[in-house]
Amino acid sequence: MDDEFAGALAACATIDAVKALFKQRIAVHGYTASACGAFLPTDMGPETHFFFQDWPPDWIELYVRRNFLAADYTVAEARRRIAPFTWLEAKAVRTLSRAEQDIWDTAGEWGWTDGLSVPIHGPGGYFGLVAMAGKERPMPPALRGELHQLAFLTHERCRALTRLAPVINPRAALTHRELECIRWVAAGKTDWEIADLLGVSQTTVRTHIDQARRKFGARTRAQTVARLVLEGLS
Repeated sequence: MDDEFAGALAACATIDAVKALFKQRIAVHGYTASACGAFLPTDMGPETHFFFQDWPPDWIELYVRRNFLAADYTVAEARRRIAPFTWLEAKAVRTLSRAEQDIWDTAGEWGWTDGLSVPIHGPGGYFGLVAMAGKERPMPPALRGELHQLAFLTHERCRALTRLAPVINPRAALTHRELECIRWVAAGKTDWEIADLLGVSQTTVRTHIDQARRKFGARTRAQTVARLVLEGLS
């Protein structure tokens, strides 16, 4: 995890500050526009909530006027995926409808020939999404992992600032031992090292870490540690 970015993000007191920090960080990788939001389940269907949009105003107007959201295949793909994916990767495994192809062609006219979408799924049907637009470029695993973490941290900070879809207070939900184990994970310790430090078995350590992960609504240890930092529990 990028501790410097996580620390700077935790210090952001407004959504605008989060947007500016995220924009600056992804720009070095060639991404020129982005959005961060969530689709909340309601009785009337998913309700779209944008934390921020860093698209040109004319593009936003066009996207809304032509109702691109209803036919945006990257959103549809994000609903059924867990891992980050490039828009070209998603395009390669589906036959685009006329409306979907229209979005792709129009985005290309604006100079966006590829992008990266990071799905974020949480308890109760929560579905968040961070999208970055740019030009086609290689996506080695290390870069994909870095952008995944940046997007996840950014989304979580936005959610915390807006108090959207709150979850159980982790400080109250985690046991002392669960919190202790996750803090050691954040410090870079292995399961074996944590077990040795606490005088318990590695199986017990893994159980505590997995329980903490579930309580945070996280899918990986890295996400659990990220939420630990953002909740001020580290």
